[in-house]
Amino acid sequence: MGNSDQRAAGNPGDTVPLVPYAIGATMLTERAQALDFGVHGKIHGRFRMTAWCLPQGDAARRARKLLRDLLSRPPFAAHEVAELEVVVTELATNASSYAPGPYELRILHDDDLPIRAEVADAGGGVPLIERLLHRPFTAPCRVDDLELGGRGLRIVDEFTAGRCGARWTRLCGTGQIGTGVWFDLPAHRPRT
Repeated sequence: MGNSDQRAAGNPGDTVPLVPYAIGATMLTERAQALDFGVHGKIHGRFRMTAWCLPQGDAARRARKLLRDLLSRPPFAAHEVAELEVVVTELATNASSYAPGPYELRILHDDDLPIRAEVADAGGGVPLIERLLHRPFTAPCRVDDLELGGRGLRIVDEFTAGRCGARWTRLCGTGQIGTGVWFDLPAHRPRT
C-alpha cells in the first residue's frame, strides 16, 4: 500500500488497537462500532472512518483536495462540493493557525456513503469553538469588532445550516486528545 496505512475491523464488536501512523502516512481506515436501533435494536458495525494526516504548512489545500476528490462523484452536486470545500478550508486553516499539530481530516462513512467530515488537531479549543460556531449573529457596531475573529466559523455554520460542532477526540495518528470540528455532509440516501 505504499506509505498509507489502511486497517479495518472484521466484525462489529472487534476492537482494533490504534497504531500511530507516521507523519508521511496518508490514510488510516478503521471500522467503528455503531448503534443502529432501526433493525430490531441490534448493534451493527456499519460505520467506517477514514483519516488523513494534513501537513502543517499546507493543511487547508490538502484538506480541500481530499474532500473534493471524495465528493466529486454522485450523489454530490457541484454546488454542494464547492460550499463544502469552503467549509473544510476554513476549518483546516483555523486548526493550523490556532492549534498545535498534528492535523487530520476525517470522513465518516455510513454503508460506504460519506456522511460527516471533521478536521482534528491537538488543541483544546472545544468550548471556544462551540461558542463561536453557534453564537447569534449581531452586526458589528465598530470596524474594530470585526477584528475579534470567529467570522470563518460563522461561514461554517451558515454553509452547513447549523449541522456542525466541536468535540473532544483522540487523534488517529498519535493517540493525543484534541479537538475535532465536524460538519455533516448533505444527506443522499437511495430511495427504496
